[in-house]
Order: sequence, then C-alpha cells, then structure tokens
Amino acid sequence: MRMLSVLTVLVAAVGVAACGGNDEPRRPDGGKADDPSERPAAGRDLDRDMLSTRVEANVAELSGTATITVAPSDSRALSLEIGDLTIVSVSDDFGALETNIGLATLDIGVPATGDPNTVVIEYTYLERDEFEGALDNGITLTWPYYCGNLFPCKSDPSDGLELELELTGVPTADTAVYPEAIVADAPAYMLAWAIGDYTYQSLGTTTAGTEVGVYYLPGEETIATTGTENLPALFEWMETTLGPYTFGTRVASVSAPWGAGAFGGMEHHPLWHVGTAAMGDEETHAHEAAHGWYGNGVRIECWEDFVLSEGTVSYLTARSIEVVRGTIAGDAVWEGYRGRLASVADGLAWPQGCGQIDIIDDGLFSSAPYMKGAFFFKSLAAKIGAETLDAILADFYRDHVGGAAAFQELLDFVEAETGYDPDSCADSWLRAEALPESEVCP
Repeated sequence: MRMLSVLTVLVAAVGVAACGGNDEPRRPDGGKADDPSERPAAGRDLDRDMLSTRVEANVAELSGTATITVAPSDSRALSLEIGDLTIVSVSDDFGALETNIGLATLDIGVPATGDPNTVVIEYTYLERDEFEGALDNGITLTWPYYCGNLFPCKSDPSDGLELELELTGVPTADTAVYPEAIVADAPAYMLAWAIGDYTYQSLGTTTAGTEVGVYYLPGEETIATTGTENLPALFEWMETTLGPYTFGTRVASVSAPWGAGAFGGMEHHPLWHVGTAAMGDEETHAHEAAHGWYGNGVRIECWEDFVLSEGTVSYLTARSIEVVRGTIAGDAVWEGYRGRLASVADGLAWPQGCGQIDIIDDGLFSSAPYMKGAFFFKSLAAKIGAETLDAILADFYRDHVGGAAAFQELLDFVEAETGYDPDSCADSWLRAEALPESEVCP
C-alpha cells in the first residue's frame, strides 16, 4: 500500500545540477503542489491510500488521538468512517483543517503537497455491551466494519495499513494486552486491546524465532494451557509450510470474556482473541493463528471472498493438526466439521460479484464459508495431493502477502500450477445448495 517515491526529488535535483531548473514540489499528476499551509474545503474521497494509523487512547476518559498518514495524491480530500465517535478536532502541522461531519463519516480537506499528508484527529468514543467497538468489560471487537466506533478508519477488507497503539488510563491492578505496533499492512479490524487481570505464559519459540504464548484470566490456567499445549508446534508448521509470519516476533492467544455461549475467536494478530468459552479448544487457537497467513497476511478483496479467509483457514487448521498430532487428531477435526457442514448444506459460501453484499445483513457470516470452504480444499487436496496444495497455498501467500486477493485468483493459480481447473469443484461446494456426493474433486 505504501507508494512513497524519491523520484520527484531525484528529478528536481538533476534539473538544478544540469540547468538550474525549477525545483518546486509537484503533485503525482505533475501539477504544482499546494503550499502545505493551504486549507482546502472539506471534500469526499473514500479511496485515499492510507499508509498508517497511530491510535493513542485513554481508556479512563474514553478519548483518543488518531494520527493518520495518507499517501501523496492529487486529491485534496480524505474521508473516514467515524461510527458514533465525537470529533473534537482535526488538524495537521499548520493548524485546523476544514471538515464536514456527516452520518458516521468525516470528510476532511487536505492540501495536495506531493508528499504524504498526516492528519491528527482528537475524539471521544463510547463503551457498549454489543460487539461493535469498545466493550464495557475492557476488550474491543470491531470486525467486520465497526472500527469507526473506536478510531477513524476505513473498514474495507481489502485496505491495509501499518498500525500503532498506545493505551493510557489503564487501572493499576489490570494488564493491557495489545501490540504496540503492527509493522506489516493489516486490515483495520486487527487493531484491538484487552484489559484485565491477565497472566502471561510463554509456550515456546519456533525455529524462526517467534515466541508463542497465552494470556489467561484468573481460574483459566488449566484450560488455557491445555488448549494451547501444541500451539508452538502448530505455529511452526504454518511458518515452515506457508512462509514467514509478518506481524512480529511475539504472538499469543488472549482470553476474551465475551460471555456464555460466545465460542470462537477473532484474528487480532499478533495477539489474537479467543473467547473464554473456547480457551480449552485447540482447534480455535490453531484457527486464529492461521489467520496470520490468510485473512490478515493475505486480505480478501471484498466480503464476497470471505471463503478465501475462513474456508482456507478452516482447512489449514485441520491440516496442521493432522500433520503435527497425527491422523487420529486430524480425523477428529474433520468429523466435527462434518457435523457443522450438515447444518449449512444449503448455505451459500461464495456469492457472485464484489462489493455488493453486507456480510452480516445478507447472511454470509455463517458456518457455510468455513465448512464448505474447508471441504472444498479437502476435496482439492484429494485430487491434486495434500503436499501439492500446501505448496500452492505457500506460493500464493508469498505472491500476495501484504495485499488483497480474490478467491478466483487462487483458483486460477491452482490451474496455472497444476493444469487442473478447480472451478467446477469450487462451484459445486461453494455455490450450490446440494452438497457434492464425493469428497474428491472430479
């Protein structure tokens, strides 16, 4: 996503040396750059390339400061999602910027200087009891499109940027668990924190040097250590098989008190959250870890490509457990999957189009992309070989890490690498109501 270049500077320098040419700054389109002190009128631009966001949040005062850097552009506008934030001020190094605060959207006027623009936004936010921002029990959850309730952002799943976070106002008796920096491009929903009476336990270090651990709450030590007993080995298999992990050298599962019945996790890498009810479940820990490669490492192009995230990761969960713990453990995962698959037999896992659905309102957030996606990959592995599929997923990750991809791109890559066209198999698993009769692609 970062599009910084020294080309303009080099051209200007050569011009001065050769003939005393004009060294005034230029916009990307070659036009004369604005003076950075100019204050353009607020405008609408939802497509600005965001490079980074640093959030400083005072959790006692429910206030925050977001420092947002966007790439050079000919545009003099920047638009951000702000949910139900209260905006206090918007400025840059030269003072207040012109703004227009609409319904959940902040439009800002920014000078087109030919350089990255940095905008500082001060705001307050709300705590809530629903999973749409900062919860009133000390944790956050903004997936899929609620980041604007926590900080000014863009929730498009294809967008990636570097993220930094600093919390103040944390109660002295509690521990705030969050990454201070996510240095690889990541989706906005990855920014998260958890505050509570946490204990950290290191579980081991992979050959690549990644420390794997777990944060648990009082009374959870036994289930937490049971559920994560094999997590270092599972994570090492992912690093070794799929490629280098890009979100840091220290990862952990973090217990998230979501309440009774909230079984699962959320891929807030490198410190992903696992619901308290699932802390003893190895499958959940492995699933959230695998999102470091698909879903986060390779983002989805649009919500219609959700299966590229969850279907791939569900398959990788079973595959990693099978390799690390053996066939019996792997078969147990697949038997559990079959029970879930039966409940979504008529569910759509891969809708047509891109950017045309609401993942929640249109029902795509269901077990269908997870389970139908997993069984598609299982059927594909039976056709082309599990190790061949491992290599394909590794190569596709290598080619797309840090960016976004569509599920069709992966299918096309399979055909290019193997000569086998998986489209009809994918359609039968992901776009048909009836389940295929065979777990081997035709």
